[in-house]
Amino acid sequence: MRRTYISPEFEYKKVFGTLNMLEQSSFFGSKMLEIEDKIEIKNENIIYYQNANSEQIDLAAERSLPQVIYDTVSDKGKNHKLFLDDSQKEVDRNGNTAWVIDIEIKSILENYLFATMKKWRSFEGITNDMTYDGNVNLALSTYIEKNVINRYKFSKIELYLKPIELLTLGKLKFKNNYDVNIESSDNLFTKFQTETDSNDLDIRVKFYQSKPGGKFSFNYYYNLYFEKL
Repeated sequence: MRRTYISPEFEYKKVFGTLNMLEQSSFFGSKMLEIEDKIEIKNENIIYYQNANSEQIDLAAERSLPQVIYDTVSDKGKNHKLFLDDSQKEVDRNGNTAWVIDIEIKSILENYLFATMKKWRSFEGITNDMTYDGNVNLALSTYIEKNVINRYKFSKIELYLKPIELLTLGKLKFKNNYDVNIESSDNLFTKFQTETDSNDLDIRVKFYQSKPGGKFSFNYYYNLYFEKL
């Protein structure tokens, strides 16, 4: 019998390539997801279909199940905070009121990319048992984190403000509403400053209320823009 010189305590097994979500380049080239040059996160809903296990295997069968809807307006609403600027003196707040918005841009972009890849069925045919953690959704999130998110940079924010008189029924001083319905050129607000952290995780928007805070509250909304590096 011919000897193989392979030690019997080692055994080679084939495994799914999807167990590793990190795309690695090689001398002969490598696969990489094709992505858009620009991303505009405005007010659209992204709809996709999946089975009860979050897998995308058979579109015809999955269409008989409830569709999954990613709501950009709702997601942006959850991932920001509006508050009074603590550096402003109390006596100045009734006049030229200063505000701050902190926005978790990385979380919003990741959620948008996740829904978009689900919509275009980028992981179609991959089942839970073909992934490292046994979860297709977690594998997709890991793929985005390792390969896609770092290929974009924050470009700009569009901010919309609409002053509301406090005499209007139900309006309270320094209480403002996040409202997609005010998105129009008439309400576009440009007098603000932005600060982005070193890791592009969050942005801080600083601005002064356009009308006296002692007499007006406001409704507000924002859109985010990203560009491919």
